[in-house]
Amino acid sequence: RLLSEWASDLEADRLRRITNTVRQGFLLGDTNEQIARKIRGHVSKGFQDGALQMSRANAASIAKTAVGHLAATARESFASANNDLIKGKQWLSTLDNRTTPQCRIRDRLKYTLDNKPVGHSVPYLQGPGKIHFCCRSTETFILKSAKELGIDVRDISPAERASMDGVVAGDTTYREWFLRQPYTRQKQIVGETRAKLIRDGGMSPDEFYTDKGEWLTLKQLRERDAQVFRKAGI
Repeated sequence: RLLSEWASDLEADRLRRITNTVRQGFLLGDTNEQIARKIRGHVSKGFQDGALQMSRANAASIAKTAVGHLAATARESFASANNDLIKGKQWLSTLDNRTTPQCRIRDRLKYTLDNKPVGHSVPYLQGPGKIHFCCRSTETFILKSAKELGIDVRDISPAERASMDGVVAGDTTYREWFLRQPYTRQKQIVGETRAKLIRDGGMSPDEFYTDKGEWLTLKQLRERDAQVFRKAGI
């Protein structure tokens, strides 16, 4: 569910109060938890001081999603203002077991500044931070090379990126990270059947998607390659 779909169900006054609260918190540098508390209110005050009385979980989800939208919008404005230095962007998904299928397939994929795929056919859709509720993905900008900028120096590759187990090489993709995980964690991420298809059937995680990055159901996977299911004993 997208933030716009959720917001369409709210009356104008409540939506305005939430929007103002999130904007203020974002500008003040508040954490998601602090913004969520301002949306929900404080226990000691019977939650009457909040922009909208709701559960803690709902308030936290709204705060995370709204902050993600604001951050994405700020990135877009920054890139547009610096397009003489920036030539594209690269999707960065979180390397852990809670990342969604939409974000797993897009990790480290490159796009132009106007959101066209570079070297692949997976669409940008709403982009990182906006593609789904509570999206934790972000993106980095691809700077023009020293040569493209007319500077005679050697280009430097990124050294490392974070994962749930600590830092990994900067060019590690979600797929590469996933394949290095123990079977138990792979089951947590894609489910037992898909984990068995990878381990026992020899299927690649990329085969769980169409070439447009759409997540295939198990029924669709079986229709595509029943032999892999038999090989995996499913």
